[in-house]
Amino acid sequence: MLGLIVGAGAVYAVLSPAMRGAGGEATPQFQNAALEASGPGLPASTTNVQDFESLLADFEAAQEASLVALRGYLLTDGEGFHREWLQASARLQASSDALGRQSSTWTDGRKLVELVEMQRLVGQLLAEQRAVAAIVGTVNRYPGLQLYTEDVKPALSEAQALCTEVMNAMLAISSPDVVGPVGPFAAFRGDLDDLRAGLADFMGARNDATLPEAASSVRLGAMRKTLADVRPHIPVEMREKIDRLASLTGTVQEKLGRIFALRKGDRWDYADYAFRTRIEPLAGKLGSIGAAWRESAGRPR
Repeated sequence: MLGLIVGAGAVYAVLSPAMRGAGGEATPQFQNAALEASGPGLPASTTNVQDFESLLADFEAAQEASLVALRGYLLTDGEGFHREWLQASARLQASSDALGRQSSTWTDGRKLVELVEMQRLVGQLLAEQRAVAAIVGTVNRYPGLQLYTEDVKPALSEAQALCTEVMNAMLAISSPDVVGPVGPFAAFRGDLDDLRAGLADFMGARNDATLPEAASSVRLGAMRKTLADVRPHIPVEMREKIDRLASLTGTVQEKLGRIFALRKGDRWDYADYAFRTRIEPLAGKLGSIGAAWRESAGRPR
């Protein structure tokens, strides 16, 4: 019942002022037209029927053009596709508005309600398209890459700098006869270099790239164990830096787990994900309304 009330209000909202009297009630001419709508509910004249068919065709062409251009923009980041999408979006809105103006001759309440729904969907579709287009070329498009750039990469750079400090301190008190923890720590530094290089290649590769072995949980766990083993044997003033290295290694391991999960899932490219899950369903709903109208001999019943 609530749906019927809302639908009735929506129908009233799209009626042309010419169909209402001074008090807002339907004019006698419109009331007569509504009473005659026992058939397909055609517009007032053959010309209007032809206009409707032309407007619907323009609307469907503009919707398709906006989807194709936006998809091209997502795939290429090209300014040409971006301009085409902007133009197609403006056409889509104009076509929707034109259908709304032409509805002043319709006599089928169901079609008027469907028109209101179509216009709502158009507004939602255009909003979603703008949101997706806005993240093209930004770090927000790839959440995993953003996580790597803002968290993992700086942590690895800091770890490399700490390695240099700790290694220099250990070398200052070592001798050929007493290597001490220099050997294991040098292995840790090598693993860190492998990790940085492997991740740089992985993050720049295609979605189906193989995860670097240097970033495996086994290798990272071994690196943290090395730090725990060498800590008692290094100068006391360096132990705080070893603790910081262990913390950074743990942070990197946790962040990489999230990055790898995103890489394996369907949200790595969030623009593509949003296009498929938020934009395409809206376009499908709009297409269903147009298809239903075409099934009724291409006319609004």
